[in-house]
Amino acid sequence: MRLDPAVNRLKFDSELARLQDRRDVLESRGIFLLSSTSYPVVDLLFVPRHVLRAVIPITQQGAVFLPPGTRAAIEVPSLSATAFKAHFELSNYDLDPPSLEFRDPWTNATLQYNTMFRALQFDSHRKAHVVLLDDHPTTHKPFLCVRGIREYHEHPQHSGDDWLLYRESMNMFSIIMSLWRVSLDLVRPLLLIQENGLQVQWTGEEKP
Repeated sequence: MRLDPAVNRLKFDSELARLQDRRDVLESRGIFLLSSTSYPVVDLLFVPRHVLRAVIPITQQGAVFLPPGTRAAIEVPSLSATAFKAHFELSNYDLDPPSLEFRDPWTNATLQYNTMFRALQFDSHRKAHVVLLDDHPTTHKPFLCVRGIREYHEHPQHSGDDWLLYRESMNMFSIIMSLWRVSLDLVRPLLLIQENGLQVQWTGEEKP
């Protein structure tokens, strides 16, 4: 079923006006509405704030020798995760949810999974789940596996969780806040410095 293009445009304009009205809230969280935004696309720049935390091995502290494997964590204030562009496409909105693609803010190229951040969501048992996945069965691109995103609702594993169940309670602002929470608010990069090299992990911290 296709939505009348004129109705689609009205809904797009309404969502864009909502985002512009709440620009101060978005920007306080490091989310910036870009000038490239135009029907039916909304482009936003997400800028991480959590600094990189590095875990380094310690073999000696003053005159006290510590057991092998002892490590300490330090923050590196000048480094954080890389900013990214969230490219939302709202064709046929809101019969269909918005589609989301992650792009390089400089080149506009689609980001590759092995160069990206990780996104985490906590369930009711406070267990963290990775919700940024590497390969959608239709697009074969990295995708956010979260309600309100077209790629989530079109995934075969979520065929029983239809967008129409949430259409009345969700909008672009709430969807953007969900992306912010799982990608920037709850996670931070952790650099592990080991004898055999470096490893980056993404750690999550549940918040109220």
